[in-house]
Amino acid sequence: MKPGIVLFLLLLAAKACFAAEPSGELVELHSCDLYTGGCTASSEATLLGRQRFCLWSVRQGLWSGQDLAGAKVALLEVGSQNLAEKGAVADRAEIFVPREMAPAQKKALLAWLEAERPLPASISVIETDICYRRTGNEAELSVGDTVAVSTVPLGKCRTGSCGQALWYEPISRQSTFSVVSSRNSIIRDGRLHLTWTDHDRPNVFLATFGPGAELTQLAGAPWPCH
Repeated sequence: MKPGIVLFLLLLAAKACFAAEPSGELVELHSCDLYTGGCTASSEATLLGRQRFCLWSVRQGLWSGQDLAGAKVALLEVGSQNLAEKGAVADRAEIFVPREMAPAQKKALLAWLEAERPLPASISVIETDICYRRTGNEAELSVGDTVAVSTVPLGKCRTGSCGQALWYEPISRQSTFSVVSSRNSIIRDGRLHLTWTDHDRPNVFLATFGPGAELTQLAGAPWPCH
């Protein structure tokens, strides 16, 4: 067999492998600083971090025989411990799925999310509008009237000795990630009795997930909202 044909077949096989499971981008917002100084991290670990919000935007992939390309799903969690800590599980949560999604596709999307991470026993599923777009480290997302989040890159330390460090890593499975700041984060959810607002805090992970996700550059071209 000619070398060119062999290379072509290998590329097709790699593409099929990458598309086997969902891959795309992830936003993980916490109610404590993720990249900060030791004193701040120690104080927040016992007082803050009781809320966590995640949004997955699937670029491509299949699950349970359903094509999830373009699908988005969000998870809002509240707990009695710092949910940025490894192994922490929320007490209550809500899953948001796109409005008017086909039942079979919604079932597959929920099954995939359940396989991705442990979920609390008390959970509800809500259908609503979900929007996500990103340009470099600046992302904007909304989930119905409940969630509105925008991010900006971390500010640089002008003195060169700020003593900041990465204290946590994403809870969600991911391939690559970076920490950014929330320009504005507004979450109001009457069902969870939650009002959570933040701004100008290094409390957001931007990440890629899934097979081949490391090939996606977080500082790449804009990903339009649709």
